[in-house]
Amino acid sequence: MAHSGKYFIETYGCQMNEHDSEKMCELLERLGLQVDASPEQADVVVINTCAIREKAEHKVYSSLGTLRNMKRDKPEMIVVVAGCVAQQQKAKLLTKFHHLDLVLGAHHISELPELIEHIGKTRERISRVEFCNDVSSLHMLAPARGSSPVCSYVTVMQGCSNFCAYCVVPFTRGKEQSRDSLEIIEEVSELAGRGIKEITLLGQNVNAYGKDLENGRRFSQLLEKLSLVQGIERIRFTTSHPKDFDSSLAEAIAGLEKVCEHVHLPLQSGSDKVLEAMGRGYKFSDYLDKIQLLRIRAPECAITADMIVGFPGESDDDFEATVKALHRVRFDQIFSFKFSPRPGTLAEHMTDQVPEEIKKARLAKVHEIQDEITQTYHRQLEGSVVEALIEGHGRLQGQFFGRTRTNKIVNFSDDGHHAVGDIVKVTILRGLKHSLLGEIV
Repeated sequence: MAHSGKYFIETYGCQMNEHDSEKMCELLERLGLQVDASPEQADVVVINTCAIREKAEHKVYSSLGTLRNMKRDKPEMIVVVAGCVAQQQKAKLLTKFHHLDLVLGAHHISELPELIEHIGKTRERISRVEFCNDVSSLHMLAPARGSSPVCSYVTVMQGCSNFCAYCVVPFTRGKEQSRDSLEIIEEVSELAGRGIKEITLLGQNVNAYGKDLENGRRFSQLLEKLSLVQGIERIRFTTSHPKDFDSSLAEAIAGLEKVCEHVHLPLQSGSDKVLEAMGRGYKFSDYLDKIQLLRIRAPECAITADMIVGFPGESDDDFEATVKALHRVRFDQIFSFKFSPRPGTLAEHMTDQVPEEIKKARLAKVHEIQDEITQTYHRQLEGSVVEALIEGHGRLQGQFFGRTRTNKIVNFSDDGHHAVGDIVKVTILRGLKHSLLGEIV
C-alpha cells in the first residue's frame, strides 16, 4: 500500500481501549495515513472492540455487517478487528466475515503498520493474537486525541491475574504486566513538555502495579515519583481492585497534592454469597473496611464503583444485600450492568441463571437508588466553591467544561480571562443529575 490515504477507527469499551486506539492512530499516521470522520472514505477501517458484555460484542458484529457493503463498493479497503473480541474469537472471525482482513490481538498493536502494508501488497488475511511476554505497545507514548488537549492517558500495566468468574480480561489481555517506573516517569515528563496538565494512569488492576516487578515497587510509590514531575498538575488512576487497595494508597491520596480525590473501586455485589461465587476474593465487610480507611484518611474523596445484578444464583435476599450496600456506602456514582455470560468464563456454565425480566427489574431499581444519591451529592455542592481544570469548550457557545478534583463534570461560562488548561475556582450554582453548573469566581 502506498503511504497515503485515510483511516477510521471505531472504539468500544473502556479507557484502556480508548488509549489503545490512540496508539493505533499514532501508528497509522506514521504510515502516512490521515484520519477521516467516517468509514466510507477510509482506506483502512479499524474496529477496536470490547467483550466485557454481550451487548458490546453485538455492536461489533453490527459494524462488521455495515462494512461488508462498503467493501463491496471499495474492495481495496482493509478492515481490521482489534481488541478483546479479536483476542477472544481469533481466526474464527475471518471464517465468519469474509470481508475482514486482519484480526489483531491486544498484544500486537505495535505491528499494525507492517501488517497493513503486507495485506495491501498480498491481500493475505491474517490473525495475530498470540500472547507475548513483553507487549511492545505497552511502552509506546501516544497523547490523547479526545475532547481535551490537556488531559492524557498513561498505561502503567495491563492484563489481570484474578480470573473473576464473569470476566474475560485474563483471556483477552493476558496476565498482569507492569512497566518499569523509570519508563513511566519519562513518558509523563514528555507529556508535560507537550502541555499535558492531567494524566490518568491506566491498568485493568492498577493498584496491583509492581507486584510482578523484581524491585517489588508499589503503586503508591509510583504516585509519589510522578507527583514530582514538573508541569503535571493532576494525577488520576483507574481501575482499582478492593483486595489490592491498602493503607499506602489511602495515604497517597490524602498526602500527595497532585493525586485527585477520587477512587473507582468496583464492588460488584453486596452479597457475600455472590461475591464468593464471582471469585472476588473479599467479603462485603472487607470492602467496607477499605471504604472506612479511605474516608478517615481522605474524607473529601469521591468513591465510584461497578455493580453487576442478576449473577447466577442471585436470590431476592442477595439483591437486597446490594440495595443495602448502595444505601450504606452511598457511592458518588456507579456503573451498573445486567450479568451476561461471556465465553470461556466460569460463569458461562453456571446453573441457576436469573431470568432476564428479573435482571432488568433489579437493574432499574439500582439505577433509581443511585440516581437519587448522586443528585443529592450534586445538590449539596450548590453554593460551594470547587477547583476545576478547564478541559475544553462546552456544547453551548461561551461555555467551558472541566472536572472537579472529585471527577465531577462542571460546565461554566467563559469569563474572557481564562483558557483551556487553566485551573480555576468555580462557584456551583446548580447540581444536576449528571453534572454541575457554575461560574468562575
